[in-house]
Amino acid sequence: MAKVFVVEDHAFMREMLREYINQEEDLEVCETAESGEVALERLEQITPDLVLIDLSLTGITGLDLISRLKERHPGLQCAILSGHGERRYVDQALAAGAQGYILKGDPDELPGAIRQMIQGQRYISNTL
Repeated sequence: MAKVFVVEDHAFMREMLREYINQEEDLEVCETAESGEVALERLEQITPDLVLIDLSLTGITGLDLISRLKERHPGLQCAILSGHGERRYVDQALAAGAQGYILKGDPDELPGAIRQMIQGQRYISNTL
C-alpha cells in the first residue's frame, strides 16, 4: 500500500482528496496538513511514498515547502497539485525538486499520476 501525504489549505479539498485517493486499492492517504508549517512538523514522524502539495498554500508556499523538504529528506518524492496551468509554475516546481505537477481539473488523472511518481518517474499533466 503506497502512502500519500496531502498538504492542502482548504479543508473541503483536503477531505475530497483523502476520500478519492483512499478509494484506490493500492493507495492511501496516511496524513494531511493544512499548511506547510504543519507538514514540516508531521513529516518528522512519518515517511510517505509521496507528498502531494498545493501550490498556493498560505504561509510557506508549495514551492518553498518542496525546497525545505528536499533539504531535510533528499529522497522524498514531492508533487504539486494546482489549479494554475501556466508553464512557468511547472518549471518552478520542477526546479524546486518536484517529481511532478498535476492540475486539479481532472480527478481521473490523479491515481495514475501518483503511481507513476511513486515509481520514480516524472509526471506532468497532459493538458500542460
